[in-house]
Amino acid sequence: MSSRRSNGRVASGRVELEKEVPLPQLPDHTTNLQWDEVKPLSGKPYSHSILAPSNLCPRYYMWLPSNLRLELPSCEVPTILTYMGKSWDMVYCGQNKQQVFNVAGWKRFAVENCLRIGDACIFELMESSDKKIIFEVQILRGDIPSDILENEMITGQSREMPIVLN
Repeated sequence: MSSRRSNGRVASGRVELEKEVPLPQLPDHTTNLQWDEVKPLSGKPYSHSILAPSNLCPRYYMWLPSNLRLELPSCEVPTILTYMGKSWDMVYCGQNKQQVFNVAGWKRFAVENCLRIGDACIFELMESSDKKIIFEVQILRGDIPSDILENEMITGQSREMPIVLN
């Protein structure tokens, strides 16, 4: 996907700047999100989680938000997470009070995708039965530079007040 910089406003989730110059490609897709990696949701049930310390090293404890738990079986089910054409096998432990992914499977996914605190994972439920669960995952990196976050003029609190980078 090619993006253009135009008038200093955010459009369609992309930051656009002045002077009709193509946006540079980001150097490493494992540490930075490229705009063409974001794709529209399909309309199936989904939820997001912003990663906290408990989701990563050393605990690797990942529970799903309650709106998705209602769509999932309350038993242990083989689960597949897909991201960027790759897949990771794990187990969804629906019989647990917290309804979590097994630690070993989630840890492998988190480590291989270089997940960090502040990143967001969007889990879209593609298939759900007592036999198999499949989630398509999108990862939105939370690595906005601190000098931008400290700017009083940047709020990002709503669609009407987006974060705009100049």
